[in-house]
Amino acid sequence: MSYQQWPPPQGQPYPGPPPKPPRRHDPVAVALGNASLLGLGYFLVRRWLLGILGLAGTAVLVVLLYQRRDGGYQYAVLGWGLLQVVHGWLLAHRRPPRAASLPQRIVALGVTVVVLAAVGFQRYDAQRIDAEAVAAREAGDCAGVRAAQAKYGAGHRIGDAPRTVRVESDVEACNRIEVVADKLRTATAVADVLAIESAFGQLTAIIRQPDQVPTVEKVVDRFVGSFPLGEPCRTVAVTEWLRSRKPAGNILDRPNALVPRIEPNALLGCADGQAGKADWAKARNTYQLLVTRYPRAKQAIRARAGVQKADHAILQAKIRAELARVRELVSSGEYCSTPAKYSPAPRLRSGVNRAAFFGSEYTRQLPTGWRAGTADTAALVICAGEEESGSAVRTCQYRPFFGSGRITDVTFYKIAVPVRVYELRTGRLIRTSKVQISGSVCPATISYTTYNGIGSPDPYEEVKPTAATIQAAFRPLVVRP
Repeated sequence: MSYQQWPPPQGQPYPGPPPKPPRRHDPVAVALGNASLLGLGYFLVRRWLLGILGLAGTAVLVVLLYQRRDGGYQYAVLGWGLLQVVHGWLLAHRRPPRAASLPQRIVALGVTVVVLAAVGFQRYDAQRIDAEAVAAREAGDCAGVRAAQAKYGAGHRIGDAPRTVRVESDVEACNRIEVVADKLRTATAVADVLAIESAFGQLTAIIRQPDQVPTVEKVVDRFVGSFPLGEPCRTVAVTEWLRSRKPAGNILDRPNALVPRIEPNALLGCADGQAGKADWAKARNTYQLLVTRYPRAKQAIRARAGVQKADHAILQAKIRAELARVRELVSSGEYCSTPAKYSPAPRLRSGVNRAAFFGSEYTRQLPTGWRAGTADTAALVICAGEEESGSAVRTCQYRPFFGSGRITDVTFYKIAVPVRVYELRTGRLIRTSKVQISGSVCPATISYTTYNGIGSPDPYEEVKPTAATIQAAFRPLVVRP
């Protein structure tokens, strides 16, 4: 140690206080301090601005990493730390004297170890939580995935951001899957095939993520387990859609294997229900579909009987409709303008074929044995038109009783009645002709009207028919040889 004389000798200048010894820098301590990403190494060498910049840079990168959770920011943080370590080492080396400082090294190492240990623990804990989420996802347990994701905190999102993002993507997938599952459950209950098809389309998009296969599989299992539905016809509607669905080569094809197991009973139950509602046309189609698809199934025995029963019921309904139509046309007198058939009507045969007559008053004089009591007992429908003059029978001469009036020739004509004959069983027109009714001619007297004694009889007169001649005229229409 050196001493200076005080007061200094007279006549000599004052040299000032002795210079402070230079501060020694430990490059290892600086590098370790900067490895903490807190700029500690810069603070140890009293480079305050660099220390603040190092700490601020770390803070900015950590905030970005927390917000965006991109793996690139993790590498940016590591690069930023490595840059500070190298720069701090070089900075300490450029400023001699250099000397090892155990206290600085202990402080720098302690802070760095604490920081790295905290980050390491957060990464370890994030990995543990991720393992729980993966196990829940593979078990198809979306509730477990959400419970695992809820354990993540800010430290996890900084320590291992990409892993937390992956678990959150699992939660988002679970949310989508559960929405689709609810949609599928509702659509299945009411056999809304379009909604079911839409739900399967959404599941197809989700299953493109291989990690989500177990969760989707749970949804498919619940869908399969919901069959058979309470209403057989709804089950049939869904199985028809499954039959038409193109296989995708993944777990969504699993319900297709369900069809042969549930469809026979569903078809039979649906057909029975339709028959119970007297919807025989649909019932017959459903019974026949069962027989066609599963001819050897035990349900096919009942289905064949159901087809026969439905055919009979359809025929009876058709007959009732035909009868109601014919009765309506006959009662309203419109049959001749709108003919219709009645399938069970009697076939035409030799002998008398009873008929329903319309149009001419002469038909009222026909025998009751030729007339049908009701429309459904007739074999024929005979429509008579307006009477007109037929062929001439005889011409006779007449003159007035009084006076010397001239002689008048009067020709007597048969009564022609145009007729159309329909076969009621087919509603087909089988004959169009004119029947000519004969009768007595040339009576001893005829009456006519004069005006002031002037006038003469009509030269054209009709015969006077009798019941026998009327029957003779209509007989060929009713009585077949």
